[in-house]
Amino acid sequence: MQKEEYKKHLSRMQALCSRGEKCRADISLKLEQAGVRREETEEILKELEKERFLDQERYATAYARDKSSFQGWGPRKIHNMLKIKEIPEEVIEKSLSGLGENWFREKLAEALCKKQMHLKDKDPRKRYAALVRFGLGRGYSYSQIVECLGKITKAANQ
Repeated sequence: MQKEEYKKHLSRMQALCSRGEKCRADISLKLEQAGVRREETEEILKELEKERFLDQERYATAYARDKSSFQGWGPRKIHNMLKIKEIPEEVIEKSLSGLGENWFREKLAEALCKKQMHLKDKDPRKRYAALVRFGLGRGYSYSQIVECLGKITKAANQ
């Protein structure tokens, strides 16, 4: 790749990174779509990391916080999606632990209460099963869901 072309691709990726958090996989995909060879992609990625346009930890933390807050995702779903984006395991664990267990419990309780109001079925067992499936689909563990549903049921009966 010529120096001018390299600078053009680098500045495009810098602009993209400055608009929002991106990970290595996102930038690699963009460069691949632009027809940039693998070796040159690695050079651009190293340069972006050196200049702190790319930061895996910062990306993972922002991703976990946003997906949890706005989409109501649980730790398992966030973990799996970050794994797909080739984020290292220790970075994923650090970003999830940064949010804390209570954060996810609160988000799960909010989501289950909201979902419970929209369920039409009157049979309590079917409602319970629907809420469990909903929670599992959001990326929470079965034990977290059962614990939360127990608290919701207990509060509703009082």
